[in-house]
Amino acid sequence: MRRWSAALALCAVTACTGAGKAATPKDALAIDLPTPSDDTYGVYLNDTKVGWMRTVTKIGATVDVGLELHAAVGGMGQVAKITVTEQRSYDRQTRALVSMAFVQDAATGSVRMQGRRDGQELVLDISAGNATQTQRFAVHETLDDALVPQRLAKAAQLGAKATAQHFDPSLQKNVHVDYTVVGSEQLLLAGVSTRALRVDARYDELDITETSWLDDAGRVLETRVGGFFVARLEPPEVARRLDYHQDLLVSATVKAPRPLVHPSDLTHLKIVFTGFEKNLPPSSARQKVTRQGDAVVIELVRDPPLPDVAWGPNAAGLASVKSDLEPTPFIQSNAPEIKAAAAQAIGDAKRFSEVVTKLTGFVFDYIKDEYVPAYSNALEALASARGDCTEHSVLFVALARALGIPARVAVGIAYWPPGNGFGWHAWAEVYAAGRWYTVDPTWNQPVADATHVKLADGGPAEQARIVMLLGRLQIRSLEP
Repeated sequence: MRRWSAALALCAVTACTGAGKAATPKDALAIDLPTPSDDTYGVYLNDTKVGWMRTVTKIGATVDVGLELHAAVGGMGQVAKITVTEQRSYDRQTRALVSMAFVQDAATGSVRMQGRRDGQELVLDISAGNATQTQRFAVHETLDDALVPQRLAKAAQLGAKATAQHFDPSLQKNVHVDYTVVGSEQLLLAGVSTRALRVDARYDELDITETSWLDDAGRVLETRVGGFFVARLEPPEVARRLDYHQDLLVSATVKAPRPLVHPSDLTHLKIVFTGFEKNLPPSSARQKVTRQGDAVVIELVRDPPLPDVAWGPNAAGLASVKSDLEPTPFIQSNAPEIKAAAAQAIGDAKRFSEVVTKLTGFVFDYIKDEYVPAYSNALEALASARGDCTEHSVLFVALARALGIPARVAVGIAYWPPGNGFGWHAWAEVYAAGRWYTVDPTWNQPVADATHVKLADGGPAEQARIVMLLGRLQIRSLEP
């Protein structure tokens, strides 16, 4: 099932460390350097304590802002652990972001990113599996950007706004944030009612909104993302005390009003949802999306059988699918190990339908089910041979691209009988004969059943859009 602990924690990074370019007058918000700090937060998903987070700001030859996150998330009858650390350093004189580091450690391996400034660009080395890619990004984030939350808090002016920018290494993307000071509220913190400044933020490129409460010095007391994630300031000994009394995958399931009988055999399904805001799921040949008042109606049909055409990279010249043929830092389709596994998986198959069916069966048999709340990549999935739906999906997509077949990861929800509803899930799509076909290697479905509701596709930045639906999406009715 789809897991969000790492992605949501990264949202909290920008809330706790701050990012932005002030839109309010500089004189009213002038701060030369941030206040040194060392704060610890309890991290909660769906009201369950799953980890703790520490943010540290140090002033030396550079201004260093660091974060470490430790989480242990229950799922599939297991407790999966993940550690994320991030460090940013700013030059005190030029105030430019001069270096950054990001590390994620999980059961299946590590993802490491190291960035250094070169002129107006950030050179980022991304290591996942046993492969490293170097990419260059135009990054303009400065120390002044990082000080915006403190500036807004100290000014404490109702309605004050700031337009923020922040480079997110996990997404390899510059993200803009619009901050608004909403007002002063009472916040219950450690059983004590505390006066705090409420600041709402919107991440434009991700369609994510969050609410933070800060004290008058700019210290973040609590942050909420959607209806699912909370980071709350706590004493270190309290923040590090964890509990695992519920399975997050089950508790996050979007409950169905009644069970579906033989869901894998369904070819048609109509679902009426509430909880979508302005951004609707994508429509396609298999998924029709319409809005009816406060509800969204999604009509699903199972894709037709995979086309029985000669297999080959005949779509390579199509501009619309070019990016779905290329390797990425997390889908390393050009790695020798991936190419060898792809050739082994399909054997002497010559027809597209046979190739996709063999790839699906290979990944289904190869990856042993294990809940891993982490950013996944194909090489680690291949090396560890374990994981959940995301490991299945990224490995399948990498194998398909290695064979010259356009493929991409899709995320959304699909009917999951153990949870008595629709669980957060990832699968794959492949392109042939002028259209996309839905494939689920986790469930060994070369043509996925009609319960797969696609909410996003593409890279992590596009997939992050569904964060706001966690804890909010509900099903009003469904008709097979």
